[in-house]
Amino acid sequence: MSIKDEKQINTIKNEGVNYMSNPMVKCSVDQCTHYMPGEQCMAAKISVYNDELKGASGKPQDTLCKSFHHRKTMGDMVGAFHNANIGGTMSAAFLEGTQITPAVECFVNNCKFWDNGNYCNAESIHVAGPNASKTSDTDCETFQENK
Repeated sequence: MSIKDEKQINTIKNEGVNYMSNPMVKCSVDQCTHYMPGEQCMAAKISVYNDELKGASGKPQDTLCKSFHHRKTMGDMVGAFHNANIGGTMSAAFLEGTQITPAVECFVNNCKFWDNGNYCNAESIHVAGPNASKTSDTDCETFQENK
């Protein structure tokens, strides 16, 4: 499925199971085990939270990606395998015009794009944190406070 043809999935219910949204993800967290060249994320699921110390978000720097897993050794890659989007990674590698699209859950309920059930209803998101060494070094640059 090409990026242009991909449909936004906001809330799908199938036999009582809730699924997360799938916005297009741009990720510049180059020290994460899930980072893939081309600013893609090969995680199966991204979880965006408020900064743990502040407990609320007023700007992108107050958010963080809980799916961040620091890449230092081959062991780190193996340790993050439980959250790998194998199908999406293979599709993006071999099918021109496709992009890995992780599921996104968002617990930042004062964000303009937050939706009931902790869904992200943004069309695309940007997770940033070049040279990050811990989760708190990451941000959801798409965050906009819902006033």
